[in-house]
Amino acid sequence: MNITLRKASALQNSINDAVKAIKVELTVEINEFQSVEDTLAKANTAMIENDARRQKLTIALYNIRALVGTANAASGINTALAKAAFIDKRIGQMEELAKATEMTAFEVITGKLDKIRNDKGDVSRRSTIYGYTDTVTTSVLGKEQITQAKAEVLNLKKQKQKINDEVLELNVKTEVPLADETVAVLQAEGLI
Repeated sequence: MNITLRKASALQNSINDAVKAIKVELTVEINEFQSVEDTLAKANTAMIENDARRQKLTIALYNIRALVGTANAASGINTALAKAAFIDKRIGQMEELAKATEMTAFEVITGKLDKIRNDKGDVSRRSTIYGYTDTVTTSVLGKEQITQAKAEVLNLKKQKQKINDEVLELNVKTEVPLADETVAVLQAEGLI
């Protein structure tokens, strides 16, 4: 039986949910009216059966995961996902630049620095009293650089969407073959 990568992903989630739902009770309460041997035997049998179900489902899960990993590499999905991760990281970096404030005009910076230089002789200057420093802070980015950063963010988002569309298409058209044993386990659990 072949299934698409998209179906394989959903199936893996279903298997994980099914494994979590299987209770493996390691203790049992016995009251004075119950047969100790029968109650312990039933509880032990239930525990062994449930653990065996968990094991079979876990084997099926990791068989599917291995098939998906191989198919992702062969179809180019892994490469596309690496590119998408790079683009996400770069978008974050560029958004930082795009949100920056614009550099203060040279004339304003020069004027403020001149004022600081000329105030050096006055020891009782107000800025010194209130803990101000003798520096001027400004952004290092000009208006054009900020505009370029914003344009680059938009371009990167378009590239990311294109990659996401390609990955979706590959997930729908790429199939993996499930082994007969895996199919039997999944059918027994009602997952396919």
